[in-house]
Amino acid sequence: MKKIAVLGATGSVGRQALDIIERFPDRFRVTAMTAHHGTDEFLALAKKFGASYLGVTGRPGDVEFEKKVPKGMRVGFGIQGLLESCSADDPDIVLIAVVGIAGLPPLIECLDRGINVALANKESLVGGGHIVKQKQKTSKSEVFPVDSELCAIYQCLHGVDTTGIKRLILTASGGPFFDWSKEDIQKATVEQALRHPNWRMGKKITVDCATYMNKGLEIIESRWLFDVPPEKISVVVHRQSIIHSMIEYKDGAVIAQLGPTDMREPIQYAFGHPERLDSVVGHLDFAAIGNLTFNEPDLDKFPCLRHAMDAIAEGGAMPLIMNAANEAAVDLFLEKRIAFGDIEKSVAFAMNKFADLKGNSLIEIYTTDKEVKDYIYNNFKK
Repeated sequence: MKKIAVLGATGSVGRQALDIIERFPDRFRVTAMTAHHGTDEFLALAKKFGASYLGVTGRPGDVEFEKKVPKGMRVGFGIQGLLESCSADDPDIVLIAVVGIAGLPPLIECLDRGINVALANKESLVGGGHIVKQKQKTSKSEVFPVDSELCAIYQCLHGVDTTGIKRLILTASGGPFFDWSKEDIQKATVEQALRHPNWRMGKKITVDCATYMNKGLEIIESRWLFDVPPEKISVVVHRQSIIHSMIEYKDGAVIAQLGPTDMREPIQYAFGHPERLDSVVGHLDFAAIGNLTFNEPDLDKFPCLRHAMDAIAEGGAMPLIMNAANEAAVDLFLEKRIAFGDIEKSVAFAMNKFADLKGNSLIEIYTTDKEVKDYIYNNFKK
């Protein structure tokens, strides 16, 4: 029986994680849960799964919610709620599925305590990868990426001598605008951007897939998770999303991980590791799949991928600056306050304007993140 804390329980990944836990009641149980808001729905989930601790992260205190919490169930708020959720009832693994740089403190908390992590938060590595990597040197924690592409790389690398690697190959679906003209992409609506051809995910990551920023973030994540230099990480567009990612070795051999397009697969892998449990998402029918296709990513039509590549090449706080601008711009786009094409323009502008900002410490990371976001929120809107 593994005890699991679910940070971000009401989000897309959190709900799918709870689905996995519910399907294996003899294998997993919930220790703690967090959500951005203290809703009745969140409380109902906590009661259903028997969580002993609840974290409400979106406000410093919610008296009305606290009154509803049953006796014996503790509750915390803000950053305290996140951090205490990592250790309440001694979890074996913590799923970090919160959005934004807020995922970094609980990740550091788990590394400091030697608790394994199922990481579904990209921003913590994009903005603070150097801090995480330093912590990992002395931590007993293992970090399992809850992401189809990075989980694929993790599996391909398992038990492998990394000195023989030529490159990591991340696959990209191409998103909803693969066949669109550059001009039409610039004018895409929110509804069109959220129509991902293969995956069902949260709104923010779905928009990132449409701009190709998601793939750029995965390059930066891979650099820190797998200790591979950026020049050894490449991207190929694979429209079917059957091959989740690959590793090419110096001798020309390529190892790939294939599977259904369902986020529960990497979640289940992280929770069950080192054991492989019976699939809850089904199995591939290769005859039904037919052809698999591959294309180079078009950096002219999707410049966000190029911005991410430039950011990790420059290093320092640039990935943090790029990510903060993107987060703010995607928020504005989802609120229909800027055009789709303005997301990339906001990122490019921020990378130029804020190039001198720092991100060496946790305090600097939060300060830089806030300064960039505040500027984008206040200056890039209709």
